[in-house]
Amino acid sequence: MSLAYANFDLLADPLSESTYRIRVIASPAGQAQTTWALTPELEVIAAEVAAGLNVERMDADQAKRWGSALYAALFHGEVETCLRRSLDAAQRAGRHLRLRLNLTDAPALASLPWELLYSPTLERHLALSNRTPIVRYLALGEAEPRLAVEPPLHLLCVLADPSDLTPRLDVEREWRIIQEAVTSPVKAGALKVEQLSAPTLAGLRSALRRNTVHLLHFVGHGWFDAAGDRAGLVLEDEAGRAALVDAETLGVLLEGHRSLHLVFLNACEGARSEDRNAFQGTAQHLVRIGVPIVIAMQAAIGNERALALAQEFYRALTDGYPVEAAVTEARKALFDAHLSPDWATPVLFTRSTEPLPALKAQEESAAAAPTVATPAERLMFEPETVTIPAGTFWMGDVDAPAEWRRHEVALPAYAIGKYPVTNQQYAVFAQRFPQHRPRGVNWFFTTPPADRLDHPVTGVSWHDAVAYCAWLAQQTGRRYRLPNEAEWEKAARGVDGRTYPWGEAPPTPALCNVAGDRTRAVTASSVGCSPYGVCDLAGNVREWTTTRWGEDARRATFTYPYRLDAREAPGERANELRICRGGAYDDPSTLLKCSARTIVHSDARLPTVGFRVACDL
Repeated sequence: MSLAYANFDLLADPLSESTYRIRVIASPAGQAQTTWALTPELEVIAAEVAAGLNVERMDADQAKRWGSALYAALFHGEVETCLRRSLDAAQRAGRHLRLRLNLTDAPALASLPWELLYSPTLERHLALSNRTPIVRYLALGEAEPRLAVEPPLHLLCVLADPSDLTPRLDVEREWRIIQEAVTSPVKAGALKVEQLSAPTLAGLRSALRRNTVHLLHFVGHGWFDAAGDRAGLVLEDEAGRAALVDAETLGVLLEGHRSLHLVFLNACEGARSEDRNAFQGTAQHLVRIGVPIVIAMQAAIGNERALALAQEFYRALTDGYPVEAAVTEARKALFDAHLSPDWATPVLFTRSTEPLPALKAQEESAAAAPTVATPAERLMFEPETVTIPAGTFWMGDVDAPAEWRRHEVALPAYAIGKYPVTNQQYAVFAQRFPQHRPRGVNWFFTTPPADRLDHPVTGVSWHDAVAYCAWLAQQTGRRYRLPNEAEWEKAARGVDGRTYPWGEAPPTPALCNVAGDRTRAVTASSVGCSPYGVCDLAGNVREWTTTRWGEDARRATFTYPYRLDAREAPGERANELRICRGGAYDDPSTLLKCSARTIVHSDARLPTVGFRVACDL
């Protein structure tokens, strides 16, 4: 997936020991500034951070309190207004907003956990949304590094687990997880992955000398000495025992390796700094010596959670996400409203606005149009489809305004899902790609509610539905996609121009899920199917289509007659309006007509919106 970002650059200048000027120096909405003084609540946060941040002792409520206090420090007055206007401007341009915090001149602020930022107005932690990833930008007074490189990229994994340190780490498991996550680009020749055979300083020096390394992943322990102004990593000596390597020594080793684009330090306290020096931490020092992107932990993180973080990060990179979005996807994989907010532990430092060269495998980038291959049987998790023959049908309503008036449309033959995609079918995909899991509809992370397995999946965005279809196409060899609105309407009404899929009779609970308060099984009504045998088209859930409405909800960019023009042009933009068909369980009967249309923002995840698949023949 391609995600485009605009920068929201925020700079903090100290005016006194406890007063700061906050300036927006670049954004889609221009510039702004405000001042603020350190509050008692922030002083408490700073004291806890200085003693060693421990997010495992926090709960969701405390995370919101801290996040709200941090948000109030940076975003109030003109600066908050600028942020809101920038979000709107970025959305209109089809982009997201990268929040770049430049706290170089305010080291006391740099040590605070800004990844917890929580907007009471937006009702969300900013770092948990791809629309507002948080980046720490370190100013060095030199040009931003360029990341252009010809594939394949080389990923070097350094797995250090000294025999004399406890707890021991499951480094081999993380190695297997990383290998699994990047299987596609490795097979496609876009990435080479190597494990450093001897995780010693000499071994690393030799590997960097012999290879052009673009990505460096470290698994092991980190250390931080506030009293001595030192930090670093724990490698191994020749006997396999702990060897403390400070950030300065590591920097001397890595400095000059201009091919190195990203370092991932999956080690505790790799991002921790002291309130007198913004560059004291290991990650910060690596940025200072020229590494463009460094990901590190600002607190301790459990082994299992660290494994999940790395796995989801590399999966997202493989799926074509830029680094900041991949970090966000990794945060989402850790998020649980009932657990500690360790999703805020990773910190992304960068001095480059360029994306890494794509790791996405070529066969995956062509997922929208995979080679047709027809398996002998439908796979167990594959939705059942019905073939719709080529020919014309009546689209629209005779009583509608001119721009929606009934007219004749010709379509080639295609297949469409007999039912909407169910929770059970979607769960197979969500467990592989948890970033696309349904939200707000009683799923337990990637596990659907046991009593609704045969209900239509809801709480998925248009982008989630598109990703599911692309994945299904790869799994089956068939050319799955979402239907356009003309295909949906023909499958619903046939060629006789009927009002409802079953005919002219008004909707009743026997025919469809109408006047209800929740979804029901997609097979609940066999008498409400269309002339082609396509079922559950009216009521239950609205269904995503590929068709664009436009950007203005009050006036459609595309009107009838329907044609394959820009309304069906390929490509994805954030939060644009897409047409849904079918009506939901709580919609009025007029929206259950075959010709009825509703519009929904493509990023929305609603309990009343699902989808069914279509397939080219």
